[in-house]
Amino acid sequence: MTRPPMSVQLYTVRDQLGADAAGTIEALAAMGFTAVEPFGLPDLPAAVGEALAAHGLATPTAHGSILARTAETITAASELGVQTIIEPYQDPTRFAGRESIAAVAAELTAAAEAAAVHGIAVGYHNHDAELNNSVDGVPALLVLAELTDPSVVFELDAYWAAVAGVDPAEIATALGDRLIAIHVKDGDPSGTVEQQLPAGHGSVPLAEVLVAAPHARPVVEFDIIPGEGLDAIAASARWVTEQVSA
Repeated sequence: MTRPPMSVQLYTVRDQLGADAAGTIEALAAMGFTAVEPFGLPDLPAAVGEALAAHGLATPTAHGSILARTAETITAASELGVQTIIEPYQDPTRFAGRESIAAVAAELTAAAEAAAVHGIAVGYHNHDAELNNSVDGVPALLVLAELTDPSVVFELDAYWAAVAGVDPAEIATALGDRLIAIHVKDGDPSGTVEQQLPAGHGSVPLAEVLVAAPHARPVVEFDIIPGEGLDAIAASARWVTEQVSA
C-alpha cells in the first residue's frame, strides 16, 4: 500500500495564521507540503481557507468538533474537501473505564454514520489519557477501537503515546489498517511541550512508528514550535522525507 503524502497540522502555526494567514500558508507550500491538516472545524477562519485554495493545498484530514457539532463540522469539512474529520480530544475522565469508553465509541460511530452520507470518514486522535488508562490491561485507545464501528479510523499522536509510557510502534501495529495518520512529533517523555524537538532529535521512536504503519500519512506537528520562525517544521519535514524514501 502506498503511503499518502506528508501533511502538517495547522495547529502548529496557529499564532502565525492569526497574524498572516496568506504568508504562513505560502511558507508551508514553499517547504514542499502539498497537504495540510486544518484544526478547529467548523470555525476555520475564511482567510485560511482562501490561502489553502490559492496555493492548491489539499486537506485530506482535519481536526474538528465532530461529536459536539456534528452537522456544522460536516458542512465545513465538505466545503474544504476534507476526506476524514478527526475528533482531536475528549475529557480524560471518559477513558477511565469500559462504560465511559463505550459511550465515546457510540458517539464516534453515530458521527461516522452521519458523515458517511457525505462521503466523509470519522477518526479519533489520542493524547496521553487514552493510553495511561487501561481496561483489564488493554490500553483505553485499543478498547475504543474495539468498541467503535470498523469504519471509524485513528490518528496516532506518537509523542503523547510515548508520554503515556507505551511504545507507539506497538500501538500503531495494533491499530492496523484503521490507523490512517501519524502525528510525527518528538521530544522527551516528560510531556513538557515547550521542550518538543524536530522529528528525529528526541526520544520518541518515530522511525519505528513509520515502519509499523507504512500505509499511514505522516503529519508534522508541534504543540509549541522550538526555536525561531518555522525552521523546526522544515527540519521535521526533511527528516520524514528521508525516512519514507529510504
